[in-house]
Amino acid sequence: MALQKYVRQLRPIQENKVNYVERVQDLFEEVVLPKEVFDGLQHEINSKKSSSKRTVITVKSGDRDNDRDEILRRLKQVGITASIGNSSSSVDPVDGVHDGENFRIEVKPLSGGMAETTLNSSITELFPCIAFETKYSPKSPQDFMSYLMSVKLEGLKCVNSKDLKAAQETVNKAESSSKFQEKMFNAIGITQYLKDASNDKPIKNVYWGYRAKPTGVPKSHPGDMFIQYADNKFLGVSLKAGGKKTKEPQLNTYVRPIFNFFKANRDLDKLRSLSYSQVYSKIKGMPSVATFDGGVNGRHKDKRVTENVLKDYDRKNNRGYEQGYDTMLEIMRKGIIALFNKNKNMSLSYIKEAILRDAPDVPTIVVKAVGTSYEEVTDRDELGVFLPQVKFVKAYATSKSKQNWILELTSGTESVKMLMAIRSNKPGHAGKKKLGQFPTGLSVKYNGIMK
Repeated sequence: MALQKYVRQLRPIQENKVNYVERVQDLFEEVVLPKEVFDGLQHEINSKKSSSKRTVITVKSGDRDNDRDEILRRLKQVGITASIGNSSSSVDPVDGVHDGENFRIEVKPLSGGMAETTLNSSITELFPCIAFETKYSPKSPQDFMSYLMSVKLEGLKCVNSKDLKAAQETVNKAESSSKFQEKMFNAIGITQYLKDASNDKPIKNVYWGYRAKPTGVPKSHPGDMFIQYADNKFLGVSLKAGGKKTKEPQLNTYVRPIFNFFKANRDLDKLRSLSYSQVYSKIKGMPSVATFDGGVNGRHKDKRVTENVLKDYDRKNNRGYEQGYDTMLEIMRKGIIALFNKNKNMSLSYIKEAILRDAPDVPTIVVKAVGTSYEEVTDRDELGVFLPQVKFVKAYATSKSKQNWILELTSGTESVKMLMAIRSNKPGHAGKKKLGQFPTGLSVKYNGIMK
């Protein structure tokens, strides 16, 4: 029934001093979507924005893009017609039709608190530190969680006082995570890793590396946790999570930070301009090269115009859109290959600092959690041992993929080939991903040594 009919029915109720707004809210809730669409998400009808033409539902989220896309996936899974709409918000809404009624789902930020992605990683990083320090052996996610709730965090060495609030929030919110079971299993696996590591070489302390770092570790060190051995030497531990046969990237960054490291911003500007002239400028309605991607600070209002232009272009000419993305991707792949071929010493420095992530006196090991077990990512050992012997660095594209490229290190008689990739990695509509990620925002990954 249309909202206008409800409102006419409510007028006498309002006169009888029944709370009008609450009653309207109740009536909106009669036009509801299946419960599984919002499972695990905080949501409510927005009575101020809703009208007889459309019901508006507000979802509060700490990870807006991913939660929006997950809602869209769930809607389609239950057979409800929906798509990404347009709005002035930084995250476009989901628009759809259910039982003949229009609806809009707006995903808004939570007021404070950590995003679920941060919560998930914190579970895997923090909880093993607590278990190791308190000599607790977790058997199941439920038992582990019950134990953690009883621990007084203020007295632990593994949590820096500056990170105490974040640690408490991680414990309090852990069960609200949509990946609670999975991440708790991972935490059990990493706890076992710490025990095994201590059997090999006695561990004095383990520290959570959320924001603050223990004394003796550089503030910029990227480790997720830090092991201090009985001889007081430190080891940084970078944690990954995945399946037994999956291969997680050992570097996951973006184009701009790499060019910043090489101090090659002028080269990046040229690639951006070339991409605009060969791809973006040929799309009708595209803003100027100065502002099409948000400009200098990425916040210019034309960035929103570009998103809408790209969505419209993809809708009308998907083939042209995909060809444009391929052209832009190849420009950027050639550009980053040229960057690594330009200066051997800078390339080796980048590998050491960004991929091996070594810091003076604090090396780093990568440990991958697999269910309740773990495995060390040994590619780093092979790469780290080989790096001092390197005499030549050569980067080149692969012939079988539009996104992969090789970084080959040669010592003279031996070589190591690093499998790299450059690509779009954002979800959502055509204004956000692929061409919508823009030349400077493409993702760059290192996926291990080619065997």
